[in-house]
Amino acid sequence: MRVNHIAAAIVAVILAVNGSPSSSPAPKPHDLALRMLRSIEERGQATLDAGGSTGFIQLALFWQALAVVTAPDSKLKSNDDAAAAALRPLLETSLASTIPAFANVSRDVEISLDRLALGAEMINWSTRDDHNGNATDFLPTISNLATSLTLQPQNANGDYWYYNNVANLTAYRNLTYLDGIYSLAPFMTILPQLSNNNSTSPDPVESLELALTHLQHLQHICTKPSGLLVHGYDAIQSHVWAANSTNGASPEVWGRSLAWYSLGLLNTLEIAAKSPQHLNSDAYASLRELFQGVMRAQVQAAERSKSLTGVPGVWQVVDAPGEADNFVEASSSFMSVYTLLRGTRLGYLASAGALEEDAHHGCTGGVGGIVDLAKEIYGTVSEQYLINYANGSLSLNGTSSVASLSPQGVGYEYYVSRPREIDSLIGTSAFALASHEMGSL
Repeated sequence: MRVNHIAAAIVAVILAVNGSPSSSPAPKPHDLALRMLRSIEERGQATLDAGGSTGFIQLALFWQALAVVTAPDSKLKSNDDAAAAALRPLLETSLASTIPAFANVSRDVEISLDRLALGAEMINWSTRDDHNGNATDFLPTISNLATSLTLQPQNANGDYWYYNNVANLTAYRNLTYLDGIYSLAPFMTILPQLSNNNSTSPDPVESLELALTHLQHLQHICTKPSGLLVHGYDAIQSHVWAANSTNGASPEVWGRSLAWYSLGLLNTLEIAAKSPQHLNSDAYASLRELFQGVMRAQVQAAERSKSLTGVPGVWQVVDAPGEADNFVEASSSFMSVYTLLRGTRLGYLASAGALEEDAHHGCTGGVGGIVDLAKEIYGTVSEQYLINYANGSLSLNGTSSVASLSPQGVGYEYYVSRPREIDSLIGTSAFALASHEMGSL
């Protein structure tokens, strides 16, 4: 299935749902982003409920999408700018819904690193000029999250445990996931920007250097010869899957963990770029180079998939396109589209040689190649999974349920047997982000 234009993808979806062509023009991608965010609100997924059934990392990605798509300084013009303005206050409401969940530092440490993604978005909101609320409302929560990081268990390598699950330490202790980088690195980097007048606040460059150290170490352990990264590692190699592997690395490249890691790198670069100290530091240059290498491997993987199967999307097991029971996964595909397009638009992938032509791997050269590939992924996955209802709301299928390294068996069969969900907040938020960047084209 090859789709080169988003209009073709949307028309196909409308035909599939309504059974007849629409007389109106295909919606612009940025309008689709706004409609998806509104659909999320209508489904009651925009705030943390009393039971906390909406995962923290899912909600953080929704916050990021809401902040990016509705930003008043966005150069993208929607068909209905009032829709963006109407959605903007939802971010503060959603942020506030999580405050009770982080009232106790001791309990915070027992929550996965996903909690820090919420903290990073709280700081982002608190340092913006366009909000109408009281930014100080979030300072106690941010402080609790910062304190909880100092108490987070670390393995012998110094890497943070992804999840200090005290109810099941045997299954989770010493496990470090790629997923955690989406939360950890941006939080460590942005924290000094909130409290730069406080003598006890972290030094900005030292914070970025520490985040980079964790990124580099994780990449050293988890990188396969292809340049793709596996899901994570067990530092003490107590799990069956880690016992005979080098450094305890897990066996498979799970699409979403790699997408989380890549998006975390991009977000960290964006945060760091706001600080002159960061921009002139060796750590920033190293982070940028790290990001380029990670994205180069994913472009090569997508092109290999296109060559072998005709489909350029991100597969559940990335380096096994078209193999038995494997499938193109929606959330990782849309996160990758956003990361590729925004990384290119902001210049992180547009510099000379960032993703140069590689005759051995067949990597697309130049900015145009990256953009064309991202457009193909967006169109293909939208056609396959996007549902456009007659009332204007949107749904998205094809998002894998959570995958963990806690089981003793996390081989190929484990990942491809994960159920697929409709309207997972990860997938729908990633679609909104990808649609926003598509609109910038």
